[in-house]
Amino acid sequence: MPAQLPEVQWIELAGNPWGVRLLDVRPVTQHMLSTSSDPQCAANAVSFGGDDGSSFIGQEPPDPRTAKVNLSYRIGGTLKDGVLFTPTAMEHKWALFYHRRQILCVRSWRRKVFAVAETEERENSIVISQIRGVLCAEQEEPEFTARVLDFLLRSHALDLVYPVPLLPGLEQDPGKAALWCLSCFGNRAQFATSEILAREVPEKALHTR
Repeated sequence: MPAQLPEVQWIELAGNPWGVRLLDVRPVTQHMLSTSSDPQCAANAVSFGGDDGSSFIGQEPPDPRTAKVNLSYRIGGTLKDGVLFTPTAMEHKWALFYHRRQILCVRSWRRKVFAVAETEERENSIVISQIRGVLCAEQEEPEFTARVLDFLLRSHALDLVYPVPLLPGLEQDPGKAALWCLSCFGNRAQFATSEILAREVPEKALHTR
């Protein structure tokens, strides 16, 4: 851990719109830069300009585990194949694409699919029923995988401020938790919590480009 790690503090329930205890990780995620000693990782991170994600179709996640989930999001009529989010800087750690009724979650620094979410389109909405792969840790629980995917779609595809779900135990070391948020989600992480949030369907609709 860096010797001069910025101080991170807890925000109590009454001080935030989500009604849970939050860790404010912005002093780390918004003010520390992501770097890599591997030039290929650096090149990968900023290689998504003009990428429509079609090259990732059919790529299988390293971990084949499957989680049954139920996540719903509004869409504007039909969600067309294309880009949900692509990184433009080292501080963006994920690319998200929608192809053939699947959401492809790609780690930007590695240009590899880490999870594939199966979807069903309904009237003005999309429902995710299954996630294949893991997003943050080899032994993460299926519910945690669902919470991370929900965070990715809200914070990246919908461009909303939303708390990062913390791996169990990280809340005991705020500094370590903030660095983990930076490593996994870059500057898209602003707050984090170990508590499970009430999962309401976002008002904002998903769109591709």
